[in-house]
Amino acid sequence: EGAEFCIFQNNLSNRNTTMLTEELSDKLSETLAICDLHHQRMMFAWQSIKTYFPLTEITFSRISPIELALFDQLIYRFSKLQDSMGSRLFKQLLEALEEEVSGLPFIDILYKMEKLNLLDNAKEWIALRQTRNTISHEYPFYKEVQIEELNLLPDEIEKLAEIWGKLKKYTINRFDII
Repeated sequence: EGAEFCIFQNNLSNRNTTMLTEELSDKLSETLAICDLHHQRMMFAWQSIKTYFPLTEITFSRISPIELALFDQLIYRFSKLQDSMGSRLFKQLLEALEEEVSGLPFIDILYKMEKLNLLDNAKEWIALRQTRNTISHEYPFYKEVQIEELNLLPDEIEKLAEIWGKLKKYTINRFDII
């Protein structure tokens, strides 16, 4: 019986997984599903309109109402993915790794994520958050400002998608979440 326990213990440590409570596992699964939905819809919208970038006043004026809806979808899903990861996934992931996050300011959560190599650069995440805040405002009378801000999206979408992919893969592998 003692040998069986020892073998079981070794198998667990070889898998490099951490045992989660059912509640935390469910929360992580739900958050992954939500983030994945935002990511899929963001990428669909991006693939549909990326030929417009970089935007100019001329290309912007040629956008049809349906394509404009795809721009709105892109902005909305970019914002939702960035927000869901920052407000839910980061905390749940750190909690699953048994890191103390209760009462921590968001910047400290980012630095913990960076220290654990879950984020390459905390400042890059802050820049993504600033982009989210910038693009979510509409300036109908200032088209040149709107165009300038929308032109931030291609690089930021790529960064956000890369971070999402890394964290999704890590979370699934580390915690054996399907």
